[in-house]
Amino acid sequence: MAKILVIDDEEHIRDVLKQVLERAGYDVVVAADGKEGLELMAQQGADLVITDVIMPGIDGIATVQKIREKFLNTRIIVISGGGNVAPMEYEPDADTTIAYLASARHAGADRTMTKPFNRQELLDAIKELMTE
Repeated sequence: MAKILVIDDEEHIRDVLKQVLERAGYDVVVAADGKEGLELMAQQGADLVITDVIMPGIDGIATVQKIREKFLNTRIIVISGGGNVAPMEYEPDADTTIAYLASARHAGADRTMTKPFNRQELLDAIKELMTE
C-alpha cells in the first residue's frame, strides 16, 4: 500500500488524518512542519504528501516546491483553512484561502482541498492521484 506523509502544524489535524489514512490501509508518517517533512522525505520518501499551507518556518508552498525539485513522481495534496485567526471566522471561499491554494497549484501541487473536508473526499482524491 502507498506511503503517505502528512505535514501539518496542528497536532489534532495530523492525528485525525493519520487515523483516517491508516484505517484505509495506508502507511502514514507525520511531520509537524515543512522542515521536518522535508527531512522525512529525504530519509524515507513517500508516494503522496498531504501538507498544510500555513505553517511556521517553511510554509506549505516552499515545501511543495522543494519536494517537486527532488521527488518528481510524488503526488501532493495541499490543504488550507485560509489562515484565519479563529475557526468562527473561517470562510472556505475567502480570498486568502483561494490565493493560498492557487499558489500551491502554481508551486506544483496535484490537488488542493479546503478545510474542512470530509473523509471520503480525501480518500477519493488520494485514490485518484495514486492511479493516474
